This record gives sequence, structure tokens and C-alpha cells, in this order.
Amino acid sequence: MTSPLPSSRTRLLSMGLAALFVAVVGFGIDSLKDDTEPAAAPAATTAPVEEEATPVGELASEIAISGSSTVFPIVQLQAERFEEIAPGVAISVDNPGSGDGAQLFCRGDVQITNASRLFKPAEVALCEEQGIEFIEIRRAVDGITLITSPANTEIDCVSFNDLYALVSSEAQGFERWSDANEITAEWDGTQFPEGLELDVFGPGEESGTFDSFGEIVIEAVAKGKTGLDTEARDFVETIRADYSSSPNDNTIIEGISSTSHSIGWVGFAFAVEAAEAGDAKLLQVAVEDGGTCVTPTEETIGAAVFPVARFLYTYVNAAAAAEDEAIEAFVDYMLSDEGLAAVSEVGYVDLNGADSARAKTVWAARLTGQGQWSED
Repeated sequence: MTSPLPSSRTRLLSMGLAALFVAVVGFGIDSLKDDTEPAAAPAATTAPVEEEATPVGELASEIAISGSSTVFPIVQLQAERFEEIAPGVAISVDNPGSGDGAQLFCRGDVQITNASRLFKPAEVALCEEQGIEFIEIRRAVDGITLITSPANTEIDCVSFNDLYALVSSEAQGFERWSDANEITAEWDGTQFPEGLELDVFGPGEESGTFDSFGEIVIEAVAKGKTGLDTEARDFVETIRADYSSSPNDNTIIEGISSTSHSIGWVGFAFAVEAAEAGDAKLLQVAVEDGGTCVTPTEETIGAAVFPVARFLYTYVNAAAAAEDEAIEAFVDYMLSDEGLAAVSEVGYVDLNGADSARAKTVWAARLTGQGQWSED
């Protein structure tokens, strides 16, 4: 049986005190510290009497959530469970992708959006233009997982350099794995077997997973982070355009399973589910040629040993949360122990203790804008 949540205004008073405490002592968060001396505490004043808050079970509202298909399973489960304790609150969760969700959010069409990456500068600028202040909350850890068909017994591990030769824009038009051999031969890299047809499936440009994969893998190669000499040749930083793209992870997995020597990438939870169903095979990944091949698991992703790990985020419209007790109560629930249980239940990896505490502090203090998190 679910214990009743405290009233939202009681929580707000507690969170306000917590925010003041954080501001004074720093709470151990380097990004929130400065070198100035703390100002003297203001004189005590009599706080105005707040109206009695509506109990969570009596709230009545509608909340619209959009964004990442990767974060979708977490928030969908949390929404379903919250509606059980707040039956008067209707929460719709859509998953068109991080980019499309950011557009809807910054135009004020939804109160919350999810992203499998941080907001881009253009998205931050759009929110500013529209007068939308946001609270950026880190939610979980994911590993972008490389998958192939279960029938593909020839390929078990790929390096970042292999992936560059297979799916960067230099690979435009490649129809067989061996077509990449001309590129990899330039650095004495992998030579793939002849005769294996290459069918590539992945998320489209509207997806944060598309952006993250390009940044973590393709750009890493182009910037010389994988052992290659970037002065010896030019490298691109873009993904080939002639692959089968979809914002729906299940569609990507259907494509992977439909051909014998496919390759693609999706979020960890979707990949594991597909592998358990016999629809996909998880590929190990190494950063450099000849490097350690790492299997994506909760342990390797959580420890950042798996090289294609990334953070997941939720963005909350600060004004909407201040005006609607239901939004405030739902975000409180998402960050509660009961709400956070959804992360591992749907197959993602919990934040470490420091990041989890910081996420709760960012929300409690209602810290708006970027600068709370770094992915360097």
C-alpha cells in the first residue's frame, strides 16, 4: 500500500529551507560554490500564512510530458504509479524524441520534457525567447547499446574506429561490412569478412540518442581520442544519411532482427529486452582498435566502464510547477525512493549517491537554467 505523500505546500516550505541551507554551506556541490563571503543572515520576519495545500489524493489536473523515447519507459511507469495515488491527475507521456520534445517544451506546449542529452544551445535560446525557465534534473545512466542480428556470428566486438568506418558519413553508400576495409586499412585496423551485407538501423536526427552517439563515438574518432593520427588524414564528424532511421526503438529492433548482418544502436533497456526475446545480439565495444571489449551491463554502464554511457534528463517548466500543485507533487514523486525504483525496474542504471543527492537539491532549490551538470 502506498503511503500518502506530504502536502505540496508543506514540502515547499521544507524545500525552501533546504535550498537556503544549500546556499549557505554549499552542500558539497562545487558548481554551486563561489569565492565570495556569505552575506549576513537577514532579520527574521513573520512569514505570511499559507493556504492549506490540497492533499495529493485530491489533486485534479492534467500534465503533458514529451521528449526522449529512451527516458519514456521510466517516466511512463512513474506516471502510472502516481495516478494510482492521485486519481484526479491525468498524465500523458509522449516520446517523439529529445529534439522534438524540446521544441514543444520551449514553446510552452508541454510542462515537462525528457531528454537523453543536455539541451542544445539553440534549445536553451528558444526557451529564453519564449520566456520559459526550466529546471534541469539528471535522472539515470544509460548505455547506448550496439546491436546486431542474432544470426550474425562473425561479429562480436566493434571499436569506435570500426564504427566510424561503418556508419560515419565517409561510409555513405557502403552495402557490405567489407566496404569499410578500405578506410580501416589506412590505420591497420579491422578487416571485416567478405560477403556480409551491411544494413544499418538507428534513431533519426530528432533523437537525443542520435546526437549522443555522434558525439561520443564519431566525434571522438575525429578528434583523435581513439588512437588515430588526425593530422595524417581528415575525419568527418557526421553520421551517414543513408541508413534506416526511426524515432521508435522497437522499429529499429524489428529492422535489426530482419536481416542477418545488421548493425544499429538503441538505449540499453530496449537492447536487453530485445536480446532476451531473441530479436537482437548485444555487441561488445572497445574505444581503440585492439582495446578491451566491454559488454554493456548495469555494472559496466554504472561504473562508466562501458564506453558509450550517457546521462538521461528531465526538464520541468519552473513557472508551471509553481502554479500547479500536481506538477510539483509529480516531480516530488519522481525523485522519491518509490519513484526512483522505476529506473532499475525498466532496465536503466541508477545515479550514484552524489548525483542523486544533487538532482534532489536542484529540484528542492528550484535552480533554473543550465550549469548544474557537466558531461565532460
